[in-house]
Amino acid sequence: MGSTHSAVERGLGALGKLKKIGRWIPHNLSNFDLERQVDMSLQRLTLHPNFNWLDHLVTLDENWVLYENHHRRAQWVDADKQQEDVVKQEIHPKKIVLFVWWSVHGVLYWELLPEGKTITTDYYSSQLQKVKSKLKTSPLHGHRVHYLHDNARPHTAKTTKFLLATFHWTLLAHPPYSPDLAPSDYHLFSNMHQSLEGQDFKTKSEVEKWVQKYFDSKQPEFWQKGIESLPTKWHTVVDKCGNYV
Repeated sequence: MGSTHSAVERGLGALGKLKKIGRWIPHNLSNFDLERQVDMSLQRLTLHPNFNWLDHLVTLDENWVLYENHHRRAQWVDADKQQEDVVKQEIHPKKIVLFVWWSVHGVLYWELLPEGKTITTDYYSSQLQKVKSKLKTSPLHGHRVHYLHDNARPHTAKTTKFLLATFHWTLLAHPPYSPDLAPSDYHLFSNMHQSLEGQDFKTKSEVEKWVQKYFDSKQPEFWQKGIESLPTKWHTVVDKCGNYV
């Protein structure tokens, strides 16, 4: 059109436009995915007349914990000095899987996946038995548990469903590709990643000690906020016709 790139940018600025980078999203949601997001959010919003049942919600999720957590940030240095170098993260860093079950009352049970172990239906079932045992000495004892986990294959296997049926828990289906509706993703793990910055671990034992210290450092309000923000998330999904919050 005979205009330079800078002239176009100035014109867009004069029109009140701003240059913004698109945010990363987990998945390009299809119409079916969008409808499923809305349907499940509406189901949660109408599950009970109030949200007291969230006090009895237990959620599970898993996340990778890196042994070396490098972070590059701007450094304030004298004009004649060089900033410190930061080692680039390896393509295949050493890491371990953290599983954590928690509620408004805090962490109910957590563990790191043993080296060489893979998650199977049998292993997940053994984890659930441990969680059920922990419930007996928790504030949730005597209440009907509402259980929220994702759609990983061991979670949806027939054997797992039969086991959970014997627990008499209310299962909450979770729509795929929906970390914005998973308290661990949008609240717990995002905060944990910030705390992990700069941490370097040599052994699994060091990771375990750090994780336990991290959980112990969190006040009751932290856990309450993570769970009690769910209704707002559900309302937003409905208002946005299923798009990411």
